[in-house]
Amino acid sequence: MKRASSMFSCLLWFLGAVLVVYQLVSYATFYNYLLDPTVKQIAHLLANQVKLILPLEQSQASLSDDAEALVSVATGVDVYSQREAETNGLRESDRYPFLETLISRELGGPTRVRVELQEHYIVWIQPPQANKVWVRIPLTEIEDDDILPIIFFLSVMLVGTLFCAWWWARQLVRPLKCLEEGAIAVSRGQFPAPSPEQGSRELRRLTRTFNHMSRSLKNLVEERNLMMAGVSHDLRTPLTRIRLATEMMSSGDEFLKESINADIDESNDIIDQFIDYIRPDSGIVMETLDLAVLVHDAVLLPVEQGLEVALDLPPDALPVECNPVGLRRVISNLTTNALRYGASRLWVELQGDEHWARLRLSDNGPGIPVQDCERLLRPFTQGDAARTRSGSGLGLAIVAKILAQHHGSVRLGRAEQGGLLVELRLPRQQPLEWEES
Repeated sequence: MKRASSMFSCLLWFLGAVLVVYQLVSYATFYNYLLDPTVKQIAHLLANQVKLILPLEQSQASLSDDAEALVSVATGVDVYSQREAETNGLRESDRYPFLETLISRELGGPTRVRVELQEHYIVWIQPPQANKVWVRIPLTEIEDDDILPIIFFLSVMLVGTLFCAWWWARQLVRPLKCLEEGAIAVSRGQFPAPSPEQGSRELRRLTRTFNHMSRSLKNLVEERNLMMAGVSHDLRTPLTRIRLATEMMSSGDEFLKESINADIDESNDIIDQFIDYIRPDSGIVMETLDLAVLVHDAVLLPVEQGLEVALDLPPDALPVECNPVGLRRVISNLTTNALRYGASRLWVELQGDEHWARLRLSDNGPGIPVQDCERLLRPFTQGDAARTRSGSGLGLAIVAKILAQHHGSVRLGRAEQGGLLVELRLPRQQPLEWEES
């Protein structure tokens, strides 16, 4: 059985449990303080009636016809023999052990008690002092129909209370549902309209704080995007002027010209990496495609650049909901790193199950120390072997960010071939909310 996890279901279960406990306590109170004393009092009165008609001092006493008629007229009680009792309704009666025990205690001996239900209750008693006769005592003031309205009323009250509890719990958690939807939208780089401030005082404060936080984040993202565009423009403009200046250099400075142009290209690449890393998550389009085809096409470029690639792809299609541009950028960054740090061969293995797709890339390069695996996933971080090389230290950080946007994960390790091992894990279907994998 699936455990209730949402606040609405937990609250509803709590209220239902409180109502059930309340009903049980009510029934126990009703039984102990009303029903049980009433039944004992009825048993006492029935036993007294039997004692008046058949005194305990007499044994197997039988009343005369005139006495029976007088008792029947005065009290409504009839005395029958076994055969007469069976003819007049004893066979349709049922045994009530609890009432039988109480009356036996009152009469001082084993007593047989049967209860017949017609328009009202009829109690048949065979006392110990006259075990060959049956005393028929009608309880005309206690009817079965008297209980049915009470049961109906209690049932309607319970259903109505449960409905009110459901409605109240739903109204209570509705603002939290709006906050959840807003938080999911903000986490994906979208900024919806402010959530309505409703509910309890604490929920209104929480909603007001969330709306203020959403506005602040929106302003921060807009300012960051504006600054990103301005910095990119202001940096590329002098780089363009330098490139134009190198075109006017004499042919004797060809080596210097190539060196300056290489530095310009590297600066442009670094700027592009900065922009890719701080690019907002909003506007990312997810589509379902065959991941095996995407991986196959993405590794064609490193093959053309001289990197030998061994592909191990599943024979059947592996549809995954993803952003193809982002995943191509992930594979491009990883293959570029392999080429940059001296790898000559790359092994690519793709596997998948019902829920997840797993991509492993391992090379025969120098690799990285195990203690640096987590650190290199942070921005502006490079390994000790790469400190003298070019780069911004954002390649693996961009990979980790794109995988996080896909609700996936990335892990670095040591490959069997001695180089770097990168394991990517992607959900085949994007969840509607952020979940722990």
